[in-house]
Amino acid sequence: MSYVPTIVVENEIISEVDLYLPQAHLRKWNLSTPSTIAVQFGSKTVSARVGVWERGGKTSGKTFIRPSLAQSLHLPRGVPLLVRYDASQKTIVFGPYVGVLVSSYNAAFSQGPFGHLNSFFQEMSDITRKRGGILCAFRLQDVNWDAGIVRGIVRKGGVWRQTLLPLPQCIYNRLVSRQRERSEQMANWVQRCKDASIPFFNERFLNKWHVHAALENQPTASEHLPSMVPYLKQEDLRQMLSTYRTIYAKPANGSMGRGIIRVRSSPEGYQLAFPGGLRKSFASIQGLHQYLQKRTKGTSYLLQQGLRLIGIQGRPTDFRVLVQKDRKGEWSVTSMVARLGLNHIVSNISRGGQMMTPLQALRVCGPWAGTTRPSPQTLRAVALKLAILLEESLPGQYAEFGIDLGVDVHGRVWLLEVNSKPSKSAKTVPLPEGAEELPRRARPSVLRMLDYSAFLSGFPRTIQPQKTIKRRPKRNKNRRR
Repeated sequence: MSYVPTIVVENEIISEVDLYLPQAHLRKWNLSTPSTIAVQFGSKTVSARVGVWERGGKTSGKTFIRPSLAQSLHLPRGVPLLVRYDASQKTIVFGPYVGVLVSSYNAAFSQGPFGHLNSFFQEMSDITRKRGGILCAFRLQDVNWDAGIVRGIVRKGGVWRQTLLPLPQCIYNRLVSRQRERSEQMANWVQRCKDASIPFFNERFLNKWHVHAALENQPTASEHLPSMVPYLKQEDLRQMLSTYRTIYAKPANGSMGRGIIRVRSSPEGYQLAFPGGLRKSFASIQGLHQYLQKRTKGTSYLLQQGLRLIGIQGRPTDFRVLVQKDRKGEWSVTSMVARLGLNHIVSNISRGGQMMTPLQALRVCGPWAGTTRPSPQTLRAVALKLAILLEESLPGQYAEFGIDLGVDVHGRVWLLEVNSKPSKSAKTVPLPEGAEELPRRARPSVLRMLDYSAFLSGFPRTIQPQKTIKRRPKRNKNRRR
């Protein structure tokens, strides 16, 4: 793979050559000149006459494209790209070209069309451009499958502009609407991606019950799963409360702690507690069930075993581990953060939780019923194991999971939830271990996502070995000259 600055010439050159490449690359790829060869950008492939740029000087080592060829490829001007030669297909390929599917954007706000996610998209685009490549954000309706083109927005010169491009080399799903994602339109759209051999990752939101069902038959995963049943009838409630004094009612498709209800049984009856502070008591299981049915009507709910998790003064603590695929397409832990809840029900940062480092949380939280305490390394290993097993058991393609783990007073590690679309808001970005505030440099989560996108696009990044600087031995000042 070679990085070659690509320049679209302003005027048509009086020549039969469409694409000028450096002599060194042509030799490396064993291509003779002049010759006609296939040239590809995204889903567009055209035949082009290839030659060598012979003017030398500062322009040597660069790629020059005639405007007519750039227009045929829908290749945007002023975008630095990488170039590779696919010997099996005998095709010169420009990229990487990453598409991001979004629910919406406001093109009228050219400096910030994504609302609270502006910094995330800006960072992704600027890093892609700095490395060489292009990132385009678009909506479902922006794609014309028959023509093989997409009218999305691309960041250039500090602003986002609508641009006509071919279909991308891979697509990162950042839809925020579960309803739209479950629509027939979306199902057809995903099938179109597969028909066009376009990798489409983070295919869908995860349902809590589907995650549980996918892992419960995996022996090395089931040991981390709390007991869980779908909440369909009163008997489900009765059986769970007869087995566990505390249970949680959770929406199967919920996120950020919304809709969670804690249920406790006692000799006096049953008590409900909500994240907002509301509490209710019931004398009978029938009264409890009737109230919950009204409260959860129309929403699929699950009943989950309550756990005695460590925390501070009754405030629960959990551990959010971000697991992503890397530049080799392999799962790896990117970051981990401990979250201390604002209340006794949930610990989500979006609902007032507080972040701290995992090591700090394991030191200050409690109570502990024994001497067994997991280390941050143990939590990372559990999250990585669960991510690998989950992808093996679920349909679709995934590249990142936000895995929430809990630690009980006996030191046992539990899986609380898995999010296939972890928040990218600056307020909820997990800190690197040991960091006390958000770094000014690029987020590791963004870098890793772009590494994987480049890998899918056929442009895997290689890490250049650092040059070792040989230090001269210090001269002995006392040595005689």
